[in-house]
Order: sequence, then C-alpha cells, then structure tokens
Amino acid sequence: MNERRVSGGNYVFFGGSTGIGRAAAVGLGRRGANVLIVGRGRKAGEVAIEAVRAAGGAAAFLSADLSTLRGVKAAAEEVMAWRPVLHGVMHTAMAAFKGKTLTADGLEFAFALQYMARAALNRALAEPLAASGDGRIVSISGNVPLSFMPELDDLQFERRKWSFYKSILGTHLLGHLHVQEAARLWRDRPVTIAAACVGSTKTKVMADPLMPLSMKLLGLFGTTPEVSAVNAVRILTQASPADFDGVVLRNPKRFEPEPLAMNSDAARKLWALTGDIAAKHGLSLE
Repeated sequence: MNERRVSGGNYVFFGGSTGIGRAAAVGLGRRGANVLIVGRGRKAGEVAIEAVRAAGGAAAFLSADLSTLRGVKAAAEEVMAWRPVLHGVMHTAMAAFKGKTLTADGLEFAFALQYMARAALNRALAEPLAASGDGRIVSISGNVPLSFMPELDDLQFERRKWSFYKSILGTHLLGHLHVQEAARLWRDRPVTIAAACVGSTKTKVMADPLMPLSMKLLGLFGTTPEVSAVNAVRILTQASPADFDGVVLRNPKRFEPEPLAMNSDAARKLWALTGDIAAKHGLSLE
C-alpha cells in the first residue's frame, strides 16, 4: 500500500489514551508523526505519549472532558493552539456508565460523548484540517442495523424508553449520518471523513465495572486494539483519500470503503440539530 508522507504531520487522537486510539497513535508515531493524545486521565495519557515517543513520534497530552460542550469548545481551542494545521483526527472516546445518565448540559451521556462531541469537534476543526491540504477524519464505529436509528425528535430519550444498547448503538448511526452530511457539505474542501467499524475489542473501557456483563464478555473474547486500529490507520495514511470520503468500512477485517447512502433529509436535519444544541451551550458551529 502506498502511503502519504506522515512524518512531521499533525494528528489528534480523541480518546487516544488507551485501546484502539492509543494503538493508532503509536502506529502514526512509528511513521514520525506529531501526535496529540486527548483524554480525561492524565496518568493513562502520559503512558500513551511515552509509547508514541518510543515508537519514534513526537507526542503531547491534553486533558479534556468531552462529555460537555464547554469541554469540547476548550479542547478544540487547545488543539488549534497546539498546531494550527492538522493532517488527521481520530475519534475513539467512549466511557462506561450504568443507567440513563445526563451530562452537565442535560444531554444523554452516550449521545453527548459518542456523537455530539465528535460531530462538534469535526466542525470546529474543519478549517485547520483544510489548511493542511489533505485533512482526514476517521471515527471508530460499529456496523449497526438501521433499526437502532434514534428518533431525531427525541434524541435525549424523553419519550422513548431508554436502554443501554439503544443508547450506545444509536450513536453509531447518528455518526454515520454526520459523516455523510459532512462529506456532502465539505466536498469542495480538502477534508475527507469516514467511519471505520470494529468488532469486539479488548480495551480498558470494555472491562469497566460499569459496563453491562454482556459488554464485558464481548471485550474479554475480543481482538486486540492493534488489530482493530488497522483500517483507521490506513485511512489516515493511505496515499490518496479519493476513495474514502463519506464512507463506512463495515468489515474490520477488510479495507472495503462503502459510500454512505442514508436518508439525506435525516442527515441534514441532524446537522442542523447538532448546531442548535451546540449554540445553546455557547459553541458556534459552521
């Protein structure tokens, strides 16, 4: 596989302190990239940046709470202060929780962290990504049936009955709508965006005591973070991004980009709703 020049490029890994994000960050570090790890736990973050440095890259850590829009805004500002030009962004941030949980913004937790933060950060960082001439975004996702698509008029489960799997799996589909709409709106910009699906993976969060037993078992028998990171690393490093803008890679064992063709009206509506939610909490998104 032909790769673009990664050495000296600037790459941000949201949720990169452990698991798939850390594995990908080390992979980019091995190619000489400048890496910024963004996460909550400083101890894990420091271990991650040492791993990137040991692989040959330059690395820094940014502590951030991505579950609130205030935290997202601060993180975006600090990322741009770190480097005004970005070559790649990867999202893996997730956390364990038990029962329906609301963030300080009053948003359902999984929606806030696994959809809203990613979408808001992508929109906030679109300009520094475009400034590189070939900015790439990849979100780790899951190959989820469309039956789990949330009602866009009830994203916070105010009318629907909440369940862990409705909450978690729905964020993947919302993320796919975001990828599709971002690719459409940014088609004249040098920014590409994709979702890379993974299967069960042995990560720290999957073993968290707050995770349901079924999730813990999936993690216990899952593959390694390094294996799950392969497609995401390819998206960030492949020579030409032409074939993976607005796509999803459903099978983690193959590099087969599939153009997203979800409901375009729903994608537009979600984009507008995302901007409205962010604006209510002091974050203006283009």
